[in-house]
Amino acid sequence: MTTKKAAPAPRTLPLEGDLDVFSIHNQWELLQPLAQGGGPLTLDFSAVADLDLSGLQLLATLRRDLAAKGMPLALVGARADWSKRFAVLGLADLFEEKAQ
Repeated sequence: MTTKKAAPAPRTLPLEGDLDVFSIHNQWELLQPLAQGGGPLTLDFSAVADLDLSGLQLLATLRRDLAAKGMPLALVGARADWSKRFAVLGLADLFEEKAQ
């Protein structure tokens, strides 16, 4: 008799403050352990005030690291204008809310 392992539960992490050149180190320290765990990860951006290219690079790196482990990343609560702002870089899909 074999038993199936339960799929890891989706995790949601609310982020606060800014995701910019001044704060990405602290944000990365917060996010890095989550890349080690299993299951889908959702970042709630409802309380994120600013996002610059440094923060976007952090998100792209996190998404790449999670994808390599088969763990999807979704962002919810992001400002609508961020999708338009970063579409020119081909990263608008980061901000499209996806069902988990």
